[in-house]
Amino acid sequence: MTEAGLAPLAPAGLAADLRDRHARITARLQEIGASCLVAIRDQTVTYLTGYTTMTWKMHSRPIVAVLAAAGRLLVLAAETEVDSARLRIPGAQVRSYVELRPVAARMRLPDGRIQFAPHAAQVLGEIIEESGPGLVAVDGLDAVWPPIGQLTRLLPQLDGRTRDASELVWELRLHKSEWELGRLRTASAILERAYARLREQLRPGMTEREISHRFSIAQLEAGAHEVGAHAVVAGPDRGLFGFPTDKVWEAEDLLYVDGAAIVDGYWSDYCRTFAARPVRPEEAAGYARVRAGLEAAVAAYPTRPTASGLGDVMAAAMGIAPHQVGFGRFGHGIGLHVPEPPSLHADDPTPLDAGLTICIEPTVVHAGVNFVVEEEHVVTAAGLERISPQAPAEILVL
Repeated sequence: MTEAGLAPLAPAGLAADLRDRHARITARLQEIGASCLVAIRDQTVTYLTGYTTMTWKMHSRPIVAVLAAAGRLLVLAAETEVDSARLRIPGAQVRSYVELRPVAARMRLPDGRIQFAPHAAQVLGEIIEESGPGLVAVDGLDAVWPPIGQLTRLLPQLDGRTRDASELVWELRLHKSEWELGRLRTASAILERAYARLREQLRPGMTEREISHRFSIAQLEAGAHEVGAHAVVAGPDRGLFGFPTDKVWEAEDLLYVDGAAIVDGYWSDYCRTFAARPVRPEEAAGYARVRAGLEAAVAAYPTRPTASGLGDVMAAAMGIAPHQVGFGRFGHGIGLHVPEPPSLHADDPTPLDAGLTICIEPTVVHAGVNFVVEEEHVVTAAGLERISPQAPAEILVL
């Protein structure tokens, strides 16, 4: 174990922001009679600690954050990661595990006959017991989707004591602090610079993979800590999700690019459509429809202050229902992941309260081609405030 320290490599301002987050969480834990909150989902660990790591791209060594109702933060990490956690997580006590142990069938650990998870679970059990008696709140407990580790299910002493804390966590994560908004704005500005660099390099004849490669480098050179999931689609007359391929961008085709630069775990997310020849009338018409959807959504707040309200407004402006396009909605939340709740869709009643951050993303299929525009906004008392660049008024011609 390492004692709680100052974390000299933590981002400026993180320690104060964590204190505010922890105060809100511990107040809720005390209300429900829980001794602690256990977080295994990577974004929730980041929310509790500010910590990000490449370890989350692997699955052999769990990282767990436990916030006691009394306010103490403990972090469980593999022995080889303890130093990094200590240097970057303000106020945390860090404990480690290191042993590979045999896996019994009842453990439901499918990836190998010996694993780190059993030792990690043992240490986690000790941490939880130190937090005191009572309920144990667990983010994503028994989640069917998305994939979230269920390490507490290796602890039979917790039978009957656990409670799902997902709603509690999202209630707090959805509303961003000024520190978090600063990260989102920085990530968005980085993505804007990356698009400018990419535009200088784009040429017909490049493959989607080549464009993706240059776009990733542009984001890192512009200051991104990580490059998130992104799309490069040469000829957006097909679905826009997947992975860049060896398809060549022909001069006659439009090019769709969607990016996600990440800073301290916080994402940016907006797209651009490029052309290497004059824009055709039907393409201009399709793009104008999504621009109309965006403008209608921004104008509708605060008279339509819910996710469903904005979804309805965009559907009406574009003359299309969300299930008629591949995205299935017209926007989503953004923060430590993309997408976050809520969904800008007629069936999502989530109130758009101050501090909530959203990507407004109207989408249409027009003349057989997908058209999308996207802007990031934070909800304020005065209305929607854009935190990303304004979406281009027209398709970008090289």
